[in-house]
Amino acid sequence: MTGADPGVRLDTAGRLGVPGRLIADDLVRQISHWTAAAAMFRDAEEFASADAWRSVEQEVGLPLRRQLGQTVEGLVALGEQAMRLSRAAGSDAATAAPAMAAVQRFRRRYTQVETTLDFFGAAVNSRTSPTLRRALAVLDDLAVASMRPALVAARQPIPPVLTYVDKGMGASILRAGIRLWAPGAVNPVAAIKVVRHNLYRPTSLFHETGHQVAHQMGWAGSMRQALGRGLDDDRQLQMMWVPWASEIAADVFAFLHTGYASVAALYDVVGDARTILRWPVGDPHPVGWLRTLLGCAMAEIAFGDTEPRPWRRLEAAMLASHPITAVDPAVQALLHRSQVRIRDIATACVNAPVPALGGRPMTAILDPARVAPATLAALERQAGPALWTSPHWRRQEGIRMVALAGLREAEQPSEASAWIDRARAWMTGGLKAA
Repeated sequence: MTGADPGVRLDTAGRLGVPGRLIADDLVRQISHWTAAAAMFRDAEEFASADAWRSVEQEVGLPLRRQLGQTVEGLVALGEQAMRLSRAAGSDAATAAPAMAAVQRFRRRYTQVETTLDFFGAAVNSRTSPTLRRALAVLDDLAVASMRPALVAARQPIPPVLTYVDKGMGASILRAGIRLWAPGAVNPVAAIKVVRHNLYRPTSLFHETGHQVAHQMGWAGSMRQALGRGLDDDRQLQMMWVPWASEIAADVFAFLHTGYASVAALYDVVGDARTILRWPVGDPHPVGWLRTLLGCAMAEIAFGDTEPRPWRRLEAAMLASHPITAVDPAVQALLHRSQVRIRDIATACVNAPVPALGGRPMTAILDPARVAPATLAALERQAGPALWTSPHWRRQEGIRMVALAGLREAEQPSEASAWIDRARAWMTGGLKAA
């Protein structure tokens, strides 16, 4: 029979022979298994506990559960279609080949849906204790607050945020609005991974929200253009720096929210001696050594007229610990030329126009003076001890509290543990680990 699968045997009358009936029966068996497994996806507690789901704010949980529910129902409907074809294949030879294709298609879709549900289930389920649930709820709010000024000014929607904690060195984001693993599913929330070592020094949170803002406002493209113009007299440096524009825009966003704290925290992530001078082909992140210099240069430009200047000490320590003489001469030359021009590069990055702001830079909305060391010290004096205990201050100045705690931790290494404890206390409301 034309179009029939080669594995399906027909008799002389065009009916299914014994091998064909075996195949049809096995298709029913297979799809029965897969559809039963898919039906379990309807229970959200297969992936995260009821307490964890309840801990997610309504504006996050509802759109997320709605999208996941639609994805699951689409999978179940696909399975029902494959089941009908498989049952029909037992008596209708023309249905055998489409049934086999439908079962294979369902298996692949099952894996895609499972990946989607497993990702969000693991993210929600990272809220394993009252302490973590409270801390991550605070981070959800801070992330939204960090995006609000720029997106409101650009008349762009502010996506809900789901933060989750995981292992590793660096944070990451699954942006709202992108396609998920399951076909037809669009991510309704910005899902941001916060690594455990920076949970209570979450400056990287604002790097990740910077990616969301840059995507919605066309900032990464204009950052590429700004870097291209600033380095148009050095083609090699231009080719080096322009591909890093997206990550640099996110670094600028984090800096405008948390100042020097973001620079010190970044160095703690990239300061691995094995990788800080490495330039992997295709990596969208700047070389860690240059990325740290860029952060220090931004701090010098924004805050350099007042003492103390802890970014200068950080820069000197990095240069002493990781001399560029350790790298290949060709890369060494590029690093050196970049170092010579780092202040100009930083100026170009901070002043890069944002299309959604009518060509104004992000500093038109986010004034770095708000997180200058002197300004943060004034906030500390004004609020006094209540800064770390009052719900009012947490609501009004949560982002600047992150900036202040990170600044003090970096400035006062001997008091670092005390500052981490203080940050933990205000983020968790004083809750103890469960």
